[in-house]
Amino acid sequence: MATLQDKITSALASKDMGNEAFKQGDIHNALKQYHIAILALSGLDNQMAGVPMMSAMNPQNGQVSEEQKNVIKTNLAVVYANMAACHLKRNNYKRAIDVCNSALKNDPDNVKAKFRRGQAKSAEGNIAGAEADFLSLGENVPGVKAELEKLKKMSKEAEEKQRRTMGGFLSRGRIVTEEEELELEREKAAEAEAAAASSSSTSTKTTASTKPIPKSKPTVGSKASTKQKAKAVVKEEEYTPSTWSGTAPKIQELAEGEE
Repeated sequence: MATLQDKITSALASKDMGNEAFKQGDIHNALKQYHIAILALSGLDNQMAGVPMMSAMNPQNGQVSEEQKNVIKTNLAVVYANMAACHLKRNNYKRAIDVCNSALKNDPDNVKAKFRRGQAKSAEGNIAGAEADFLSLGENVPGVKAELEKLKKMSKEAEEKQRRTMGGFLSRGRIVTEEEELELEREKAAEAEAAAASSSSTSTKTTASTKPIPKSKPTVGSKASTKQKAKAVVKEEEYTPSTWSGTAPKIQELAEGEE
């Protein structure tokens, strides 16, 4: 009959096979081996809590030491965190978050579980959630600083996109769908084309209105009229102040000073 330690050793062997498959890029087999390890370790964990084992292993008789309990809990967290790495490779971010949560239930301080959960949240666009996970680890943990910088860039890009595409919708508490965003872009393009066409039309009209008007040649009648005006002006200029009484202003001065 297998002892508790034998069962722990078997479960850890499956975990190691999963690690090797992951290194070779065989994600399918890695998940399979991790699943076997989880079933074995979960069965042992249930047995410690007085629950019937869910795995095919026989119940364990005898007392379980605190050290063995810690080994089981710690390795459950490790295997779940390793499964998260597989799900990240497959871009299955929701499942990655789920197994990370399971890992942290068994070991709240598991660094890889927090880090990979932060990566999965970041990939889903949950910037605040990802930032909380990374900050809880501290920037001294390898990779955290780079992930935080990535989040800052994502946040800035998201803010710029909101300003550029949402406009007045945000002030009314409304979220713009992709279809509405495309419609806004089409409207902007149409307005730009209309403005360009209007500018071209105005330019053409301005050019036409600024053409010089050809001067008409003077006719015989206009020449005669001009001569008569000239004679009239001369006649007025030839006025002599012989009739000036000395008290009334000169006619010439009135003409120059009043309308």
